[in-house]
Amino acid sequence: MAGALDATFFAFRKRERSGVLLMATLAYIGIAAIMGVAFWFLNKQGIGDYFNWAMSLSQNAALQKPGVPPSVEMMMPPASVMGLAPSYLIFTFLYYLLFAAYEAACLRWMVRGESGGLLGLSLGADTWRVYAGYWLWFFLLIAGYIGVILVALVIGAVGGVAGGESAAGATVLLVILGVVAALAGWLYAAVRFAPAAATSIARRRFAFFDAWKVSKDRFWALFGGFVLLILAYVVATIIAGVVVGGLIGANMFTQFGTAEAGTVSPDQVFAQLLAPQTLVPILVLYAGLIVVAMFVMLGFFGVNARAAQAALEEGKISAA
Repeated sequence: MAGALDATFFAFRKRERSGVLLMATLAYIGIAAIMGVAFWFLNKQGIGDYFNWAMSLSQNAALQKPGVPPSVEMMMPPASVMGLAPSYLIFTFLYYLLFAAYEAACLRWMVRGESGGLLGLSLGADTWRVYAGYWLWFFLLIAGYIGVILVALVIGAVGGVAGGESAAGATVLLVILGVVAALAGWLYAAVRFAPAAATSIARRRFAFFDAWKVSKDRFWALFGGFVLLILAYVVATIIAGVVVGGLIGANMFTQFGTAEAGTVSPDQVFAQLLAPQTLVPILVLYAGLIVVAMFVMLGFFGVNARAAQAALEEGKISAA
């Protein structure tokens, strides 16, 4: 437990310079916001058409006669919506490159005590090492997904051939146990490779698979640190959800509590949701939730950075 707590709060230790992680975080949030606004401005026609098309699908589904499939024309989105795909792919590439620069900046400061670039963010070698690791995670995720499906299919096929219909219940149980075992194996591997980006930063070269050496004998410290951070975010989300629900419910009751059933229109409800006394507290709460999310993200970086730094100190890995 002590190791998990040490790893969880490693990012927030007092260091020789203060504000490095804060500046990098503010730069990340600011650039991400500018990118989001730019994406909306360049694609606002397609985004608007998408929501109109989605609403029309919902309305037509309610009016559709049972047993009559919707027409092909109805299901096809407008051309402007189809045109969103290239823009979204470009936006996704740029966003994950920005996130890689942010993670590299945080890890570089926590592991090596170095900073540089625009408020800590740069497109240097560290950023590209972290970004390359994202692609490996992407393929590992796909491999894990395929592996879980194959385990379920193989167990189901073997059980069906060996036991027939009489052993259907036992086969289902074996499939469930097999899937749980496969997910547990994938979770174990994910935790062991979690410090991959921090390992590349520590070694000053791409060293994704060296994370297995870094996490040796540290599985429970890493896992415990991640669980504590996730629990903190879940608790904050639940509290925010309860408070938001209470605010909305109280405002709606104050406005419409005495109204007769069926006399309140959706437009009235929507207008009340956008009223300042409802909207402002909700925005403040969710802004606070974003702050909590950033602290949790820094905590994740810190857990991995502590493992990489300890591996350097113990001689498990060395800087290039």
